[in-house]
Amino acid sequence: MGALDCVLAMCGWECYGTRAQPMYILLGLGETLDRFIYIVNITIYWVICKHYQVERIAPGSLPSSMKEPVVLVVNKADGDEEVKAAGDNIVGVVLLQELPHLSHLGVRARQEKVVFVTCEDDDTIKNMRLLEGKHVRLGASSNNVDLSVVSNKDDCAAMSSEPSAGGDLFAQQFSLLTTDKKLELSEQKSYTSVANGMSGVLELSEASIESSGAKAAACGTLSVLSSMSNKVYNDQGTPAAFRVPAGAVIPFGSMEDALKKSGSLKSYTNLLERIETAQIENGELDSLSSKLQATVSLLSPSEEIIESLKKTFDQNVRLIVRSTANVEDLAGMSAAGLYESIPNVSLSDPRSFGAAVGQVWASLYTRRAILSRRAAGVPQRDAKMAVLVQEMLQPDLSFVLHTISPVDHDPKLVEAEVAPGLGETLASGTRGTPWRLSCHKLDGKVTTLAFANFSEELMVLNSGPTDGEMSRRTVDYSKKPLSVDATFREQFGQRLAAIGQYLEQKFGSAQDVEGCLVGPDIFIVQSRPQPQ
Repeated sequence: MGALDCVLAMCGWECYGTRAQPMYILLGLGETLDRFIYIVNITIYWVICKHYQVERIAPGSLPSSMKEPVVLVVNKADGDEEVKAAGDNIVGVVLLQELPHLSHLGVRARQEKVVFVTCEDDDTIKNMRLLEGKHVRLGASSNNVDLSVVSNKDDCAAMSSEPSAGGDLFAQQFSLLTTDKKLELSEQKSYTSVANGMSGVLELSEASIESSGAKAAACGTLSVLSSMSNKVYNDQGTPAAFRVPAGAVIPFGSMEDALKKSGSLKSYTNLLERIETAQIENGELDSLSSKLQATVSLLSPSEEIIESLKKTFDQNVRLIVRSTANVEDLAGMSAAGLYESIPNVSLSDPRSFGAAVGQVWASLYTRRAILSRRAAGVPQRDAKMAVLVQEMLQPDLSFVLHTISPVDHDPKLVEAEVAPGLGETLASGTRGTPWRLSCHKLDGKVTTLAFANFSEELMVLNSGPTDGEMSRRTVDYSKKPLSVDATFREQFGQRLAAIGQYLEQKFGSAQDVEGCLVGPDIFIVQSRPQPQ
């Protein structure tokens, strides 16, 4: 195996209790090797000083002088973090908090080729602290993490000089971490009107990557596939039928039109030019980011846009406004959870609805978003934001589905994580365990990998205000069929497998799918390329 000298920077050591499996792999670096995601020799140094003792993964938390590879031990995460934006030299993360494997943070870490494991066991953490300054071998499999000491330097030298596919693989993968790659972005068009007279608004079926971004375009494709899915069955006779929520798109160019009408386009352009080279250390980037967000968040869609949306939605229906940028949901840059989505708004309150759209536009310029694009080699001026408006659903269950197992990389298996209520519980990295189902595409076998233990579920009350907020309710798992009814669990898993296989075939690649169960119906709200 190849040797890698690595600093393990401690970012808080508070523990969150004990689990039956104290450590488990969320994301892997490279391909599997004898059931290990990767095995590599590293030298661990415990860096315990004020500069590194931070609670979360945050851009600028590591000093610019630290160039060597780093494994972070992190106290907490909320799912919004961008690992590589916090430092290009971060090659691994140990999170002291349980987290859904398919959370947005999990998806991004795998896409960034960062090894990501979690640990909540006090004894395991204490034992790791005893490895200060020692050479160890770290092995991460789908079942556990093995951290063992290499007996002496001679063993390390022998292992590091030993030719092996694993060592070469790690070297190849690590080289990817330090190579700047620029994404090929489609040329964007500024749409102010469409042929059918809906000024400033596109019907979901009309959305394209050029006009509305990959997310909206995929939702448009989903609406077409949905209409055909009720006639689709897999080899076991399981239906692949699904529905999509009603939707429309405020396309690219609408934000720029609003800037012109407000008279703030010139100052916005100036800020955008300056932020391209703004420095992190002296606070310049933070200042410019705040000014950009303040400028854009004050914008609202035009009255013509509001009136056009009323042709698609009843003005009293609950809506969610979602980001759909030209720099997200791409095969090389998922940007999962990087930009804002605002739930529970309504056209009956144009002011609140307009403010929600302004928030989505402004999320293009958060510190995290700017640094993420900078790390990906995307010029800030090239980033564009459209807004996807969809009917707000009231789900019993929400799920994230990967059509190829993210743990075993088995193309015959789909893996789903399921939470009660709204899907934000999964996407945001709420502490706790979801239901985990592994479903075989060919024989329909469903394996339950875990049962949910989230204490609360998120929901929107039809009788409550349309203020962009969600309500919380304590979960009673004795009333959840997915916990108490094995037949329901099997049938639900088989339906997810059939839908996942159908979407994978139609989109032409493995998919990262988000959806929910409302009564007897499965709704799909998003499908993007699955990071590999």
